[in-house]
Amino acid sequence: MTLRNTLFRYRTGVGFLAVLAALVLGIAIGTVLVLDGVSSTEKESKSRLTTPEGRGKPLAAADAGSLTEGFTRVAESVEAAVVNINTTSIVNMERRQRELREFFGDNLWNRMPRGPARRTSLGSGVIVDSQGYILSNHHVIAPVEEAVGRRVADKISVTLHSGETHTAEVVGVDHESDLAVIKIEAPGPLPFVPVGDATDLRIGEWVLAIGNPFGVGKTITAGIVSATARVIGGPVMSAAFGDFIQTDAAINPGNSGGPLVNMSGEVVGINTLIVSGSRGSQGVGFAIPSTVFVNSYNQLVSKGKIERGWMGISMNDRPLNPEMAEYFGVAGEDPKGIKDGDGVLVTQLVDERGEPNQTGPAYDAGIREEDVIVKLGDQEVENNFDLRVTVANTPPGDALPVVVVRRGEVKNFSVMLAERTMEAQERSEAGGLSFEEEEEDQEKRRKEIGLRWRTLNPRDSDQLGLDEEGGVFITEIWPGSLGDEAGLRRFDIITHVNGDPVQTDREFKETIDSIEADQAIILRVISINQNRRPSVRYVSFRKP
Repeated sequence: MTLRNTLFRYRTGVGFLAVLAALVLGIAIGTVLVLDGVSSTEKESKSRLTTPEGRGKPLAAADAGSLTEGFTRVAESVEAAVVNINTTSIVNMERRQRELREFFGDNLWNRMPRGPARRTSLGSGVIVDSQGYILSNHHVIAPVEEAVGRRVADKISVTLHSGETHTAEVVGVDHESDLAVIKIEAPGPLPFVPVGDATDLRIGEWVLAIGNPFGVGKTITAGIVSATARVIGGPVMSAAFGDFIQTDAAINPGNSGGPLVNMSGEVVGINTLIVSGSRGSQGVGFAIPSTVFVNSYNQLVSKGKIERGWMGISMNDRPLNPEMAEYFGVAGEDPKGIKDGDGVLVTQLVDERGEPNQTGPAYDAGIREEDVIVKLGDQEVENNFDLRVTVANTPPGDALPVVVVRRGEVKNFSVMLAERTMEAQERSEAGGLSFEEEEEDQEKRRKEIGLRWRTLNPRDSDQLGLDEEGGVFITEIWPGSLGDEAGLRRFDIITHVNGDPVQTDREFKETIDSIEADQAIILRVISINQNRRPSVRYVSFRKP
């Protein structure tokens, strides 16, 4: 046998062994994945510790037989509870209109249509209660131009997995955590998803993100948990009272408000934002964990508002470095977290307006300036975020055990937390409406016909190609009003009311006014389609 043939046979044998080894290794890895999937479904769920206060039996996923089957199983068990959210808002465009007028000049400007602008947006949500309670983001139900404000959209429509569409009412919003709870009325109990404990998540664990990216329809993407307890800020939310789950599951515009679920089919996060230079997914997405959204949900459903604890201190804006830790007496390697170099330095005692004052809960309990807070209850305090979140998520009126180090001396206090009111004061000083007042205004508008109109003149008829003369031309319609729900649209022409012709704006108003409350109003309407062809249709509603 030549050396060449020997080498060839040797290489062939080695190749065979390499392939065999790869197969064995692949089988081993696949087995680990399968076992991991099974163990994650079989572990005892802690959802009962964090589940929103609700009714009914949640959707449940069966045990997975493989990773692929696990994805399919979770997707099929959860998607029935994921909804699409479509909002419509009337946005004040005065500032934008002033800019356009300066650009075009008065002559052209005077011939342009003006007035409030209608804005629509898309997002997602998840049903967490069989009675129709839905959890989403605040910025999903807020007007696009006012996502950082506290206003909500004028009309919120929810499309279920079955294709049914319902108008939603706002239960409440938690602006600081970018969360919102809305509710729909359905004929019967709705499917909903159980809530899991986000503290159980491990880096590298598989998760699924479900939502309506770019409005293309319900989409499910898979990824892993890239990190937990991420602290970030941004133009949409301050992240003042919650940390984030980071995932590389594809999250895009429209996914906001949808659930991030684990392989047990439990909601562990609400998809909220992405970090991207292109507005598309780049594998850096963030979700609000259940440890944050459950607290907000339960407060909004039970009280309609968020109450947060307040201690009455100002914190140093920089973390303790070794020199500061030594100076204030917290340097060391204490395994109990008392003197380990971490903590929050108290710089001032303040009142509810944030002004230096000796009237707050911390001062009353005995805490003083230059104390270093190292522990709250059973939780170690390593930085300002730890303290802020713990205090904010503790109900006002509760006594919170606090451990401080005062120049090396350890002291224990009990602080009776007050209610945080700074956000409400800021809104009042800025002249903004409270959420409750906005709700009252929107409810009033929903009960009105919600139209603006004028007499259809001959010039309008010629431009629209209409043979008929007379009628009223709808110039504006308020989202969520009776007219909007009935199907009336801007630029429709109303020609008859309950069979009687109307020729002018005054005649239309007098005819509507003459109809008694709760009586049916049938309108004959002419609509102009995109091809400028008129079509006749009828709409109806009851007189409010």
